[in-house]
Amino acid sequence: MKHRSAIIGGKNVDVSWSETESTIDAVVDGRTYKIEKRRVGSEILWVGVNGVSLEIAVTPTDSGYDVSIRGNRIPVEFVDSRRKFRRQGAASDGMAAIRAPMPGKIVRILRAQGDVVEAHQGIVVMEAMKMQNEIRSPKRGKVVQLNVAQGDAVRLGDLIAQVE
Repeated sequence: MKHRSAIIGGKNVDVSWSETESTIDAVVDGRTYKIEKRRVGSEILWVGVNGVSLEIAVTPTDSGYDVSIRGNRIPVEFVDSRRKFRRQGAASDGMAAIRAPMPGKIVRILRAQGDVVEAHQGIVVMEAMKMQNEIRSPKRGKVVQLNVAQGDAVRLGDLIAQVE
């Protein structure tokens, strides 16, 4: 079984897992999961957990993955033990790319290029599957690039903005 420390949605957790081509047995912060899985596309997986079927998008990022489940974007980062307790400060270093967690349409721009944003502050609102999702900054910083306008269609993984 593999074991790592991770930051999932901003929370430090311990993760252990083993996997085969069609299953994952995982323990996340003491909770056990038996997950069925099938790859549907290059970044799309179908998973079955506790009788619930989900399609999830897993997009690699510089620091880990963005996992999108039912329109909710969850940042996942695996950290090594040497950085585990320093991670909070490191999150503000460097450039953060904000990518579309799923295909959709930009319905509202919340921040302009040059605006200063706080961590988890909304940048744009995207509509996907008849639901509106606020796409947020993963860190405090300045919006140095905004690649979308209201009404734009975006695909999974398209660059929406960059925050430095």
